[in-house]
Amino acid sequence: MIKRRSLVAAAIGTAGLLAVVGTSVATAANPAGCLESGTDKDIQNALSGDGAVATLCAGATFDLSQPVRFSAANQSIETEGLPSGDTRATLRVTGANQATAIEGGGKSGIKLRSIQVDGQRPTLGRIEGGSGLVEIGGDVTGLVVENSRFLEPRGWSALHLAEGVVRSGVPGCQGASVTGNQIGPSGTPDGWADGISLACGTTTVKNNTITDATDGAIVVFGAPGSTVSDNTIIAKNRTLLGGINMVDYGPMDGNYAETVVSNNTIRADGALIKIGLAMGPGVWSCTDTLVTGGTVTGNTLEGSTMGYGYAVNGVKDFTITGNKDNSTHIGIPNGSCDGVNPKPAGFQSDVAQGGSLQSDFTATPLNFLLGISYQSASSPLPAEGDAISLRSRTTGKWVQADPNGTSPLNASIASAGVWEKFDIEDASDGLVALRARANSQLVTAENSGAEPLIANRTALGPWEKFTVVRNDDGSVSLQADVDKEYVRVQDNGSKLVSDTTSRAEAEKFDLLVS
Repeated sequence: MIKRRSLVAAAIGTAGLLAVVGTSVATAANPAGCLESGTDKDIQNALSGDGAVATLCAGATFDLSQPVRFSAANQSIETEGLPSGDTRATLRVTGANQATAIEGGGKSGIKLRSIQVDGQRPTLGRIEGGSGLVEIGGDVTGLVVENSRFLEPRGWSALHLAEGVVRSGVPGCQGASVTGNQIGPSGTPDGWADGISLACGTTTVKNNTITDATDGAIVVFGAPGSTVSDNTIIAKNRTLLGGINMVDYGPMDGNYAETVVSNNTIRADGALIKIGLAMGPGVWSCTDTLVTGGTVTGNTLEGSTMGYGYAVNGVKDFTITGNKDNSTHIGIPNGSCDGVNPKPAGFQSDVAQGGSLQSDFTATPLNFLLGISYQSASSPLPAEGDAISLRSRTTGKWVQADPNGTSPLNASIASAGVWEKFDIEDASDGLVALRARANSQLVTAENSGAEPLIANRTALGPWEKFTVVRNDDGSVSLQADVDKEYVRVQDNGSKLVSDTTSRAEAEKFDLLVS
């Protein structure tokens, strides 16, 4: 049964509006006041007819076993009094196979105001291929999403504004407003998720805060004519692939005409942001397609764990000017599609045809930058089931195993491929064994550590056990258990030998876990 707060009402005027006593305000569209805690059916029943308003009581909670669906244009779901913070009504996904909480495809003028929507991924788990937590858009106009919070989607996005039918690079969805919302957390390492996925044209995305998204905090799918401004993106506890992404050729055929990304702040506050502001398909994948016509201006990068900053590859007639970089760039680049990516920096560009780039940019090859990784002193050590690669800080090259098992491990390879990967196996008592993918053999400290490390053992014994030690700067060192000596890189990277008891002299390796 639907529970509503009681009202004393008297009809006034010819418009059928009601004056009420108390805090609840009833209208012709919602004549009985606000909805107290209930289920999706309670909200659904209130959404009856064009312009209907489902007014939820402050502090109410609604368990959704199936999505709430807007049934007509100009309908609204909102908390009474339009509060902020935790007094906003909460809608929680509860269905075992349910990713979407609210669905409004094909309905113009719908509004979500001052509500909280929780996908409950930590409790219910991720849904492979799941849709967005909130799915609205299509061939519509006038969508409004304001002063709301969306968190823990089970699918690919917290808030998706779909494009509808695209004609000559212009989406059917037009004229939405997404303002003053809080998004996140969104996604986990086993399944990334966007914060806001924007494919609606001439749309305003402004004054939103996106915290701990994992795929793209704001992903702009062309959305020609839109303005994305004055938003704050923060990575605190979850790695974020991209702060703001302008990398998708589809579904607008690369059309970013009059799309403006301005005055946003992207902060890496403890968790890695792999790319702060990504422009062009080439920084995200192995492709040579171009996107055209965007403007990126007045944005700011901040924080101590920023990977690549403003990264450009595959744009045409873009204007990129007046952006600031106040961040510290970190991370270990891995081999890209056809070579090695540079170390992360603030302004780097590859293919940029026409347009205007601010003078801070350095020209350099940039392809598929997402292989970057980062560890801090508090990062967990590799455990059984992990596949790792090790890059020597002495040579700047990756450690490789000989596929024939006849030559020592060496640190002389420019990028990490199959021969540079080692599977971690538990060797008990906090020790690990390293099985080389080059030949499926275990790495051994040959002759009780007196000779170089080599991958040529089929069975685990005392020579094949190592301790992985995390250093204060995030690197790792290896200690052979058989002689309790640390591994060093010698002879210009041609061999690795466990030959020092001094931790200070041990080789430092950048650790890439895949």
